[in-house]
Amino acid sequence: MSRLETLGGVGVLVVEAGDPVVDARGARDLMGEAFMGDLQMIAIPVDRIDPAFWDLRSGFAGDVLQVSVNYRARLAFIGELPEPAASSNAFAALVRESNAGTQHWFLPTLDALRERLERG
Repeated sequence: MSRLETLGGVGVLVVEAGDPVVDARGARDLMGEAFMGDLQMIAIPVDRIDPAFWDLRSGFAGDVLQVSVNYRARLAFIGELPEPAASSNAFAALVRESNAGTQHWFLPTLDALRERLERG
């Protein structure tokens, strides 16, 4: 289940913490839902993401991020990075690069997302 929130003046599809794990199909479904609802961003708690996402060798993260670009669906991953991402230099570089842009963000809380969106 997900809900619509307006954060910093932006329509955000917020995935609920108790929802099933977001796998490849679930990610595409969320992006389609956001696209159809004319929403500008999807916020997903990190504990709802398929564990393969956090291991860059799986290719799952790259696939999800590329599909989000294709759908023009901005993604915010909310929460502390789980292992193996938390101890990966490569994932840390991905987070830095993503957070410097506007398409994908890794943020600690929804409040941090709200603040980032308010800044523009």
